[in-house]
Amino acid sequence: MQNRQLKKNLRLPLIFRVTVAVFLLFFLSLGSLGYLLLQKQEGIVFSQSVKSGELILDYFTSRAKIPLLADDSLRLSGVAKDASLSDTIVYAFVVDRHQTIRAHSANGAAGTRFGGFENGQKIDKRQDIIMSRYVDETGQSILDLSRSILYNDKVIGEVHLGMSLDVISSSISSAQRALLRTFWLPGLGLFLCLISVVYFYHLRVRQRAGLLLGAIEEMARGNMDHRIRKIDNNELGDLAHALNDLSGKLAEQLGQTQEKLEQYLKFSSLNRILESPVSKGESYAVRRQVAILFAGVKGFGSYASTEKPEEVVRSLNKYISIVTGVISQHGGYVDKVIGDAVVGIFGVSLYRENHTQRAIRAAVELQQALSTSGKNESQLLSNVCVGISSGIVLSGNIGSHSKVEYSSIGESIKEAYWLIGLGGPGEIILGEAIFGQMKDLVQVEALEPQKIIGSADPLKSYRFLNLIEENDKSPS
Repeated sequence: MQNRQLKKNLRLPLIFRVTVAVFLLFFLSLGSLGYLLLQKQEGIVFSQSVKSGELILDYFTSRAKIPLLADDSLRLSGVAKDASLSDTIVYAFVVDRHQTIRAHSANGAAGTRFGGFENGQKIDKRQDIIMSRYVDETGQSILDLSRSILYNDKVIGEVHLGMSLDVISSSISSAQRALLRTFWLPGLGLFLCLISVVYFYHLRVRQRAGLLLGAIEEMARGNMDHRIRKIDNNELGDLAHALNDLSGKLAEQLGQTQEKLEQYLKFSSLNRILESPVSKGESYAVRRQVAILFAGVKGFGSYASTEKPEEVVRSLNKYISIVTGVISQHGGYVDKVIGDAVVGIFGVSLYRENHTQRAIRAAVELQQALSTSGKNESQLLSNVCVGISSGIVLSGNIGSHSKVEYSSIGESIKEAYWLIGLGGPGEIILGEAIFGQMKDLVQVEALEPQKIIGSADPLKSYRFLNLIEENDKSPS
């Protein structure tokens, strides 16, 4: 109990765990969305930068064609410098068909031979524009755009425009920061709204959970009439309905158990027994004249050793079910079930009238039911012998503080056990006392008296043959 309380004190509150989960889920979703937007923004800014470079390259190509034909180096230099006025443009130059630089935005480069870019890598080609990437001697990443100069469908030269990828990356970063500044405040507001919704929903769930826990505690205290009145139309409502149904079913089962207990026991002191007198230091007991019905399976050991265990258990359960049912129907109670033996007592319960006659009628009905079931189901049911004796027994709560049960003890119970040893399958054997009380109502066959260990007098017994139905006499 202390460990359970310690764990309860150390556990994290549900609202905290839900808040952390919402936080992680929200920022994971927002982060994924932000990543996609930033990637989209990067693509847009890069495409716009390249598009502006292409426009400048178009302008550069169209203006460089005539000066290149006229071999006007001065005008070509002016065109190259005009093309490189943008912050993104690093250089602009023109080469003739012999790969000689005719004009360059940087002074001193004109007249040299253009041998290509060291470590240059072609990355794309759009129509007549070739894009290459390389790193210059200063370590700057350059995107080179080049286009051929045509005159009468003949190549007379080529223009090159260098764009700084570092400047483009800086433009992309600036655009992304602006995008983040635009979204962080609404995102924070949305997160606070989500946390507020979670908190208020937590309060509602906690309130409903408290009602459910209260109902469970009431059921634990034995109050099966408790019902949850306020039920929502959600999963907690389904649980509330289930608890209400469970409470109703438990109340019904408790009522049925009470009825069955009264049906099987029928004790005049039933309420006293249910109040657990043994726990108060009492030992409730009575002496009564009763009839004992002892049913046992003949040759059960041989049967059990030759059949499958599952079949033995199934047949044994069927046999016990029939025997206990018949005993109860005739006003007796089942005192013991020991293996294949069932002991029924008639006369201890509230139904004490005519208990000997009811015991014999129960035995007759029992053998009929077992015979019918034995033909259709199992041989075990046809091998039952019933012994009936009469005598005084002591009935009461027998046991210790760890286990106690209502039971009966007496020599007449031993006699009923001895009687089934004298009969065969399907027979009913009566003791002398029973026969003396019922001799006008039964037809019997006297058996040879048997010497019993521990008894000075031989045991007299009678094989039951039939009941004599008397219409002119009332039963004794």
